[in-house]
Order: sequence, then structure tokens, then C-alpha cells
Amino acid sequence: MMEVINAVSMAGAVRRQPVARKSAALRRRYIRRGVWLLALGVIMALLFVWVRIQVIHLGYEVSRLRKETRDLTEQRNMLEAKVSSLKSPERLMRIASQRFGMRLPQGDEIVFVSR
Repeated sequence: MMEVINAVSMAGAVRRQPVARKSAALRRRYIRRGVWLLALGVIMALLFVWVRIQVIHLGYEVSRLRKETRDLTEQRNMLEAKVSSLKSPERLMRIASQRFGMRLPQGDEIVFVSR
């Protein structure tokens, strides 16, 4: 009887052995998949953070460029106003008379040229 029990016990142990190998291989496969999924998740999270940082950086750059554009437009307007004042006929007449001694011509000093 003892031999039968030992044989049955031994047969059970032998039958369980491949299953244990299969379950260990299956466990390793699940662990590998879990590690890959975790690594993929970390990579995706890092990519998301990098994209958000780039968006914020570009937002700051756009704000800086808008301010620079506004400042340059204001400077252009001031320069156009200055050019306009420098080209004014009153100023040009004053400079012509003071610096160069010029004056408006009298009636007999006007010469008409024909073609």
C-alpha cells in the first residue's frame, strides 16, 4: 500500500513540475509586459511634460515678440512724427532764411522758363 501511495505521490509531483515551469514562464512574461508597459507609460509622461514645457516656452516667446512689435510700432510712429515736423514748410523756410540768407523772390526776380 505504501508503494501505491508513494507512486501516486510521485506521479502528482511529476505532473505538477511542468505546470510550475509554465506558470513561472507565464509569470516572467507578465512581468516583462508590465515592465514594458511601465516604461512606455514613463516615456509617454516624459513626452507630455516636454511638450507642455515647449508650449509654455513658445507662449513666453510669443508674448516677448508681441511686446517688441508694439514697442517698434510706437518707435516708428514717433519717428514718422519727427520726420513730419522736420519736413514742415515753416521750419524749412526758417532754416533757409537764417542759415542761407534766402528769402522769397520779389515780383521782378521771378523768371519763367519755357520749353
